[in-house]
Amino acid sequence: MSDDDAVIQRVLRGDGAAFRVLVERHQDRLFGFLRRFLPGAADCEDVAQDVFLAAYRNLASYRPAAAQFSTWLLTIARNRCLNVLAKRRPAVCAIPPEPIDARTPEAALAEAEFFRQLDTALAALPLEQRTAFVLAELQGLALEEVARIEGVPLGTVKSRVARARDKLRAQLAPAEQAS
Repeated sequence: MSDDDAVIQRVLRGDGAAFRVLVERHQDRLFGFLRRFLPGAADCEDVAQDVFLAAYRNLASYRPAAAQFSTWLLTIARNRCLNVLAKRRPAVCAIPPEPIDARTPEAALAEAEFFRQLDTALAALPLEQRTAFVLAELQGLALEEVARIEGVPLGTVKSRVARARDKLRAQLAPAEQAS
């Protein structure tokens, strides 16, 4: 039994406060995922709250044998993002600046420009390629987990990630050569 499964069992036995452990354990990964899909920090916070609330309410339906808790949680997040994006045109979500920056101003500017270009390039990808790429490459999930989250065969995920890489490489190559 994983650490998450033990906490889930406590919650299901009536210890609702134990859910906070799951929130604290998974909030960074969830926010990292949401920032790549939603246009503003407020949207990210609203959806994150909605995701955790949905997870809490539906915790009894979670099946550890089917997927890890993090996979189940990101599946809920993906579906919530699709709902939000269906209601409005997607936009690039600004990433808040680091509070302390030991880099030179030129290096910080170059990095900020690269991430702006990356966000723009990601936003230009078809949604299914962007989702697969972010989950696999930026969130570091195994392709099998991405396939479960996306609800598609493993081969489909592999091709989506490969196509996304090719498109991103083509869009970012001119920026890298200029550096």
